[in-house]
Amino acid sequence: MKKNILILCMLLSLFSCLAVEEPKGLSIVEEPKRQMGVSVQLYSVRNDMKKDFEGTLRKIKAMGFDGVEFAGYFAYAEKPEELKKLLDEIGLKAAATHIRSGNIMPNTIEKTIAFHKKIDCKLLIIPVHHLFARNVEQNKNLANIFNVASKTLEPHGLYCGYHNHKQEMARGPEAGKSWWDLFAENTGQRVVLQQDVGWTWVAGKDPVAFVKKYPGRTLTTHFKAKVVGGVKGKPFIGENGRDWKTLIKACYDVGGTQWLSIEQEDYPKGMTPLQCVERSYKNLDRILKEMDLRK
Repeated sequence: MKKNILILCMLLSLFSCLAVEEPKGLSIVEEPKRQMGVSVQLYSVRNDMKKDFEGTLRKIKAMGFDGVEFAGYFAYAEKPEELKKLLDEIGLKAAATHIRSGNIMPNTIEKTIAFHKKIDCKLLIIPVHHLFARNVEQNKNLANIFNVASKTLEPHGLYCGYHNHKQEMARGPEAGKSWWDLFAENTGQRVVLQQDVGWTWVAGKDPVAFVKKYPGRTLTTHFKAKVVGGVKGKPFIGENGRDWKTLIKACYDVGGTQWLSIEQEDYPKGMTPLQCVERSYKNLDRILKEMDLRK
């Protein structure tokens, strides 16, 4: 017995000598956190876009934005190749697009796919639909349209989704559920829920709760700074009395968010839409850097 113990001790001693020590002063390098792109919904600066499409895009890039979310293509509606060339030249990506529901129907979707592939835009969002919050049957029918479109888009690496306003967050026909919940429950995982957090707040709901309730479905989200409910503040991200860091963390950890899209709809007196967009961008950029989520 003593002999066996002695042999075991000798072997342990030998193995410890052979162990390779980690060089002093070196440590394991952590993987960098993935970056969420920051875009702007161009409806925010729609009048500027009408007057000077290219010039406005250049101003957006100069602010620091990574991409843009289109709400109309103006002179480029039939020129996707030229639009992509312009975006590449400026250094912007097509983060997403807002289109009408008619563009994802069976008789039109192939043309829609071709256009979006040419501008390298993967997220096709419907911003409003009259059937959404009318009754259960119509909501389910609308959900089915998105499910069918989603299956057609999948082989191309594209997604379709819906964008809420106040009415979609209103209480639905089932206790404790909104119309947004009904739509989410009747659509597949690849149907994007582009939550507009500003309108969610206006509806008296918590946007963080919706991100967490539907994991992986917030590939793109609208960051809109509404001032509501007696909260003091200004209509800019980081200045409207809301907890943006908790929301961003939910988007990053649970939502699968690829794009944070700033949408500015309130313009305080004396400020232009571009100035308002820039102010919200600077605040969001600062918050993301504080969270180590932006370079």
